[in-house]
Order: sequence, then C-alpha cells, then structure tokens
Amino acid sequence: MRKFTAILAAVLVIVCVFAAAAPAGAKEIKQGLKVASINATNTHGWRFVYDKQMREVAEGLKAKGIIAEFTELCPNMDQAVEAQMFETCVNEKYDVILLNAVGSSGLDTQIEMAIDAGITVIFVDNLYPYEGVLGIQTDQRIWAGNACQALVDFLGGKGKIIMLNGILGATGSSVRYDTWEGILANYPDIEVVFKGAHSWSQVESKRVMSEFLASGTAYDAILTEEGCVGILEAIEEAKAPYPKYMTSDEEVGYLRMLARINKDEPVIGFYIIENPPGIGATALKLAVRVASGWEFKDGVLENGSYLYKPSYVVTPDTLAKAVEDTKDMADTDQVSAFITDETADAAFE
Repeated sequence: MRKFTAILAAVLVIVCVFAAAAPAGAKEIKQGLKVASINATNTHGWRFVYDKQMREVAEGLKAKGIIAEFTELCPNMDQAVEAQMFETCVNEKYDVILLNAVGSSGLDTQIEMAIDAGITVIFVDNLYPYEGVLGIQTDQRIWAGNACQALVDFLGGKGKIIMLNGILGATGSSVRYDTWEGILANYPDIEVVFKGAHSWSQVESKRVMSEFLASGTAYDAILTEEGCVGILEAIEEAKAPYPKYMTSDEEVGYLRMLARINKDEPVIGFYIIENPPGIGATALKLAVRVASGWEFKDGVLENGSYLYKPSYVVTPDTLAKAVEDTKDMADTDQVSAFITDETADAAFE
C-alpha cells in the first residue's frame, strides 16, 4: 500500500477539527449488517479512490463484527442496470444501501420498496431527489464558491474565462454551476467565452479543451470542476499559452504538473480545494450508525443532508508541501480524506 493513509491522516487533522467526544452513554452499533454500495461508475481516479476508501472502512467494520457482508456494485452509468442492482439488494434483504446514483430519476419504485422493507437507504455524492432519504455530500457550494471567488480575485474582477462542468444532470455538478453563476453575476467585467462539460474525465477534458483551442478564442483563466490534467495536456500538445489561472482537481498528477510548470517562475495561478472521494467512506461510517437507530443532533443536517465541509486547500504557497506529501502516490491517486469515528459519533445525539 502506498503512503496514502499516512497522508490522509495528516489531512484529517485539518478537516476534522470540529470532532468532539463520543456521545454520552454507551450507544451501540448493530452487529452483522449487510451493506451494499452502488457506485454509478468506476472509470476514473476519483471513483477508484471512492471505492478504495469505502472498502477500507468496511474492512475495519467487518473486523469489529459490525458488517457481516459488504457488496460493491457498479452499473457503469446504465440506469436500467442500476435499477436492477438496487432491486436485487432489496430482494436479498440488505440492511444498508449506499447509492451514488447515475442520475436523478428512475429509482423511485425501488427506493420505496427498500424503505417499506426497513432498509436504510442513503444517497452519496450525487444526491438522488427522494424526499425523506438522507443524503451525504461534500458541500459543493463551498467547493465551487471558494474556487470561483479565488479566480475572480486573481483577475481583479475583469477578464475572459472558460467554464467547464462535469455532468450538469448530476446534483453536485448542478450545484457547482449555480454557485459559479451566482458569483459571476456580481462581476459584469468577467466574460464567459465558452461553456462545456467533460464528465470529470481527463480524456474528455483533453478533447474539449483541444477543440476550444482550435477555435482560436482568447481567454485568461479556466474555471473547471476536475479534468485539469487533460486540460493541461491539451494546452501543451497544442503549444498554446498557459492560462493565467486555473481551479480545482484533486488528482496528484495535477499537483505535479503545476509544480513543473511553475518551477522557475509563476506561470499559472491556481486554487485547489478538496472534493474528497472519501465522502463514500464518510457515508459508510454514518450509515451504520443510522441503521442502528442513532439520531442526528439538531442542526447537523441541512435540508435532510449531511454536508461535509471541505477545508484542505492547495495554493502556490503550499504547493511544494502538497507535492512532498504525495510523493509516494501515483499520478492518478487523489488527495482525499474521510471523517474519524469521533466525528461520526459527535454528529449524533
């Protein structure tokens, strides 16, 4: 195993400062739970780490007897397959189903079946819109808002930018888009010269950026949700000028590219804020407590969702340390974290 968990531990010191002692009284977590994770896709680095860290937590819970069976399912972005997988989990009487959904429709019948069967259903990352079901997600308003504001501030409120989303049909991507639009509305001298989407894929972001560069449209900065490695590869292969500023991607390869490009002098300004794939592991820790009948404290949930507050940030001032901290990781690994058991306990009464 790479020096991944050690780095995560260091990150967790930062992101879990709000942790408190476990709730008063010896509250118990059920033993022998059957848990299923349905992850829409596993075709890129963020999703690899999502699965890996959830599996890591599941193994720890197995060792304690809390989880008896942990099943990972992936419909590969096929909603019909996703529905079949979900229904199978209901029929096989799982106790917990964690769903990182393909989209935002098509599962109402299956979800109702699960609820009627007493199964704990939790939506993770891409929050499926079904009233009354707990959602667990990184607070994308913070993620998108901080990055967008940093870009605007760098440009002094004036310039031409391109805006690249992931998949607008996904709830997280839609929240990011709306957050960006809300901030940019305050800066009439910021002109968006191109809008596109890359499905959070480095391959697709490279293709989209290559096509944009071929248009010859002038721009100053790039506001993007992930896909930064592919974007920079397209720029370098086209021998085009670098942007003055870029936003966020947690992929380690992006850190290394920025360090190389900025080695001798500042070339690309940037702001990276965590969107940890560890949100799946966070969800699993909370899920076993919910399935055990624990109730959240007042004020912990917002509109029925637990929102993880991202706080780990990399800027030009901290890039060298981030590169050093991740030196034993692969380019496709992600900077990620998930909550401690103490933080999970502290969320409940």
